Amino acid sequence: MRYTENYEITCHDVDVNNNIKPSLILRYMQETANHHMRDRKPSYTELFSEGKSFILTRITIEIYAQLHQFDKIQVQTWRCPEKGATFIRCYEISRGGEIIARAYSVWAVANRRTGKLCKASEVDISNYETEEPLELRLPTRFRLPKDLAMEKAGEKTVFYSDVDMNVHMNNTQYPDMLWNFIPDVMEKEVTSVNIRFMKEAPLGSQLEIYMAKTAEPMPEDERAEETYCFMSKINGEVNVEAEFGMKRLAPEEEKEV
Repeated sequence: MRYTENYEITCHDVDVNNNIKPSLILRYMQETANHHMRDRKPSYTELFSEGKSFILTRITIEIYAQLHQFDKIQVQTWRCPEKGATFIRCYEISRGGEIIARAYSVWAVANRRTGKLCKASEVDISNYETEEPLELRLPTRFRLPKDLAMEKAGEKTVFYSDVDMNVHMNNTQYPDMLWNFIPDVMEKEVTSVNIRFMKEAPLGSQLEIYMAKTAEPMPEDERAEETYCFMSKINGEVNVEAEFGMKRLAPEEEKEV
């Protein structure tokens, strides 16, 4: 069983090529999960008032085609069987019956009062629609190649508009933040996003962003022509690690500026 919501892509969701921004793919997925929690209970805010908060630790997104403004989409999400203190949720976005993107995400539930992680037995989400997890081509666990020569690409201050109810940078902000540093990004489209969240970025903190391009694209992403790896740090500690699969637009898709 899956929970389903329908949306229409807006003009604010797309880039200069009329392709959806990577953060927006994640936002539509997570907004559907938020509706799922609201309708099936407990909602995110109900859990939050109990001192519990879902924290994203890993997400793998495969993107098979691009979405454009005014596209009508269907987004499905479901809870997967928990493992100890690990909560798994999957997503699928489709347009007119065509699967556009799929994702596998791993979450923890933090007790905000004690700082400890909650076990699955301490968070009753049995009302949520449940299925087995997706099997993606991309690995849902990844490590950046150790031989990469990462170079500093830039910095990012975490502003008020970046944070959520936990007062740290919301996970949906990260894909666009990293995507901005890809060379000639206007001439490319995203084929996959893989992010591992390791340390929160509180309001007012400063992130240092490092990146490198791999010698060959990741073999699991059949559409990718390039793979870019990222690492962001906060006070010298790793904040996130990420991989982006990218391909060049066909000539007729490129925006003339």
